Parts: sequence; structure tokens; C-alpha cells
Amino acid sequence: MKTCKDEYGAYIGYKTLKDLYEDHLSAATRLIDAHTTEQIQERDSHRTACVKWFLLYLVGCLLFGDKINKRIELIYLTTMKDNATMGDYSWGGMTLAYLYHCLYEVSLPNGKALGGSTTLLMVINSVTLLNLNIFFGFFFLVIT
Repeated sequence: MKTCKDEYGAYIGYKTLKDLYEDHLSAATRLIDAHTTEQIQERDSHRTACVKWFLLYLVGCLLFGDKINKRIELIYLTTMKDNATMGDYSWGGMTLAYLYHCLYEVSLPNGKALGGSTTLLMVINSVTLLNLNIFFGFFFLVIT
């Protein structure tokens, strides 16, 4: 049996990811009225695969988007091996570290595009500006 990395390389495109999701979703839908234990287990494995492919899409698009925004690194599948341990990862810390790395890459002389969570970058800027406004507003209030 081929692994994802052997079949797709280190990345997977959104179209392929969508196709995998839809294949597992249709297989799970066909088994909606499962009666035997084997059918129930197969349906549950297809449902689990649907959730993992969808989460991989969310992780790749929202948190760890690359510069061309057309593919997702398969390394994030390793965080989804066990649904119970997914919450143990520091997703915010990983996203922030990835964003800082992307900012470093785009600041290089040959840097052309920014990857990462630009939404997070806007939130960080907004909070920083809000804190500065509060600080300077209080500072000028004390001086006058």
C-alpha cells in the first residue's frame, strides 16, 4: 500500500484533497444504513477519513498556507494520527512561529509573497495599535 508521501510527494493539491474528501464522504453515505459490524466499522473509518481530510484543508488554508496557496504540506497529517491527541498540540504557537518564518522569508531580498496566516498578522497589528493608543492616551492624560 502506498503512503500519501509516496503517492503525492510532500504536498497535496486542494483539488486532490477535495476528491479524497468527496470519495470518503460518498462511501460513508452509501453505508448510512449499515447493519453488520464490518459495514459499521467501514462507515466509521470513512467518516474519520472525511474529518481528517477536512481538518487538513482547514489547517493548510487558514493556519499554514504557502505562498502559492494551491497546496498543503502532508507533514500536518502526522498531527492527525489520533483524534484524541490533536488538542495536545499548541496550534497557536505553531501558527505564530510559521507566520514569523514566512515574514522572515518575505523580508529577504528575493522574497516576493507572504505565506502563513495573514489574518493572524492583522489581528496582532490591531491589538498592538490598540495597546499603543491606550498607553499613549493614558500617558497624555497624566501629562495634562
